[in-house]
Amino acid sequence: MFEVLERDGLARIGALDTPHGRVTTPALLPVVNPGRPIVPPVELADRFHAEILITNAYILGKGAHREEVMRRGVHDFLGFQRAVMTDSGAFQAHVYGDVAVSNVEVLEFQKAIGSDLGTMLDVFSEPEHDHDRASADVDETIRRAKEADAIRGDLGLVGAVQGGLHADLRERCAREVSTLGIAVAAIGGVVPLMEAYRFRDLVRVIVASKRGMDPSKPVHLFGAGHPMLFPLAVLLGCDMFDSASYAKYARDGRMLFPDGTRRAAELRDSGCVCPTCASHGIDELSRDERLLAEHNLHVCFAAVREVRRAIAAGELWELVERRARDHPALLDALRDLRAHNDFLEASEPLSRRGALYYVGPETAHRPVLHRYRSRLLARYSSPPAKGLLVLPEGDRPYAHRYRGTVARVTAAADVHVVVKSLWGPVPLELDHVWPLSQSLIPDRVDVEALEAAEVFFREWAAGAGYAFGVLWEGPGTLEDLARRAPGGRSVDWNLLRVRATADLQFGRGAADALLRGQVSLVVSKNTKKVRNVIVGGEHVLSLRAEDGYFTLKAAGARRLREAFAPPRLRVVVDPDAIPFHREGKNVFAKFVRDADPDIRPGDEVLVVSPEDDLCAVARSAMNRREMLAFTRGVAAFVREGVPPATSAPLR
Repeated sequence: MFEVLERDGLARIGALDTPHGRVTTPALLPVVNPGRPIVPPVELADRFHAEILITNAYILGKGAHREEVMRRGVHDFLGFQRAVMTDSGAFQAHVYGDVAVSNVEVLEFQKAIGSDLGTMLDVFSEPEHDHDRASADVDETIRRAKEADAIRGDLGLVGAVQGGLHADLRERCAREVSTLGIAVAAIGGVVPLMEAYRFRDLVRVIVASKRGMDPSKPVHLFGAGHPMLFPLAVLLGCDMFDSASYAKYARDGRMLFPDGTRRAAELRDSGCVCPTCASHGIDELSRDERLLAEHNLHVCFAAVREVRRAIAAGELWELVERRARDHPALLDALRDLRAHNDFLEASEPLSRRGALYYVGPETAHRPVLHRYRSRLLARYSSPPAKGLLVLPEGDRPYAHRYRGTVARVTAAADVHVVVKSLWGPVPLELDHVWPLSQSLIPDRVDVEALEAAEVFFREWAAGAGYAFGVLWEGPGTLEDLARRAPGGRSVDWNLLRVRATADLQFGRGAADALLRGQVSLVVSKNTKKVRNVIVGGEHVLSLRAEDGYFTLKAAGARRLREAFAPPRLRVVVDPDAIPFHREGKNVFAKFVRDADPDIRPGDEVLVVSPEDDLCAVARSAMNRREMLAFTRGVAAFVREGVPPATSAPLR
């Protein structure tokens, strides 16, 4: 059973329950060679705090240890009483040719030795395989997956996804395998890509596989043993990795680091603070295979911990963008992510804690900023005016920085105001929405970022409906605006902010529904910002200071339910769960019947019965695909239960 505890987009900190204990993901599985364990498994548990390891069932079953491991079980044989995953021999078939064991034989062996997670014998598709050959491999892999499912018994089955470099085959294989009773979905056939530093192809393989996978299953990326890959792979939704690199590189005298690999004999100092490097000089390290392996393990486990920290802080994108500059192939892979924004955006939260940091020109192409620009085009309605004043990027918040300029301009000219931001066009009334104000950028940015900002702005301006736009260049611009758009303009900026934010957050038309009636705004005496929105005596919205979006109240939810037909903004729950939600209890995924496909983690949602009776207002923790897939975990955190009498239609 797998449960997500924290998330940052597709990345997640999870808990995978096994017969030998709980495994926290993202998890590193050190590969243990049963014939030559360079670091004893007991030390992997005691010194490195490994919760799970992986060993090869094919080697165990065909070697001299077969009878002993059959008699004692794999845990006692290895001296490791935590979770053990066993591989099947598919990689050996890739390296050495066909293996003399069948899918059924290797699975029965894994069951007999007590593996917590056992892997089917899939067909390894090479990157150079054409579509026809890879398709045949996928057909056979799916057949074997079904065969494995039929005989798995109590074994936690690892279902492999193959398909070479062909996205359609990867997705098909993932979808078929995910329908079976697997405990873990594994992406196979990628070691040749990693060995050749073909990280852009690796991204495409992972994304295609993830599109077809059941999101409630943890994802294992076979052979991803280098720490420089962990942040990117986790960002794309991989939860587990197996690493033989720590031992393989040690045998070759090489040391792993988060930014690459170096030969110990060529270093004057490792520059590493791990316990092994702190206790031994580089000369001693370079001569001792065991010490090198220990260093490599420390670095790998530290890299996993760093990824977990970044997920918990909502900073994984920043970590990935920084790490991408460690190798050109990683930077190519990062830049390729923008081609997958449609898929990545669906798992991105509405906002994150803290500011968004500019790391490089790639930052502007993150899925959350792609979403902002897309929603601006689809949901924002430009206020009527004769023209547009375009302000340059500057200190945030823009409304504060340009307060005097905007007051002078709107007193003399009938124009609306927009900032040409690095993240895209920002109508001044939306400058408080995350991350438009909550971001940090350098004074000087890359030319590529400026060019992208120009493209974003022109796309929006073309459909904004204004007869002209003028870039602010000083007092002379004011005279030009007054001449081209005479008459001035009276603006209630607080009301304009409320209207624009409501439409951006909930959809075009939401502001009309929410603000129908006598509107009263409660404004903070200290910050002068809107805090609560009262309409017709009802509290409909509260504005969150941390991200500039609204918290939806029950009165506002009733208005949105009447304005938008199902499934817009809805999470539909089982009738048996409704009384609990009315009392304020959270919505668990196993009780969700359906949901709006446009719901994203962090969105305000309406919890309704199958008959569309409103029973609660909540903040989503998952998107629709996840809500329908998971049988464990919170799908939405209820803010306010709604009694039956208050859910009657508006008149």
